[in-house]
Amino acid sequence: MFFFTSWVLTVALEALVWYIILKRNALNLVFYSVLINSLTLPLAQFFYLYFLDNLVLMEALVVLVEVPIVYLLLRVTLRQALYLSVLANLVSALVGLIYYSPY
Repeated sequence: MFFFTSWVLTVALEALVWYIILKRNALNLVFYSVLINSLTLPLAQFFYLYFLDNLVLMEALVVLVEVPIVYLLLRVTLRQALYLSVLANLVSALVGLIYYSPY
């Protein structure tokens, strides 16, 4: 259940960030977020749990994987893709930390 909740939260937040910035069709952005996060979230969680116990490094790796995909799917410049990926992942990571915080 943890993974599914994380995935839904990530997909929704990242699509929302993209929508706020790009003002594009929300349904398309949700679809792209589903595609991208269905690839990157399982990989990130696996590597974080078993190889790289550092959230900042893991998020940096996720951004590196996401930038070319965002560039291709959203048809933005590489600079915009980097900005969108960093901001979307920052928002989803911070909300996830707050949501799953034991305090």
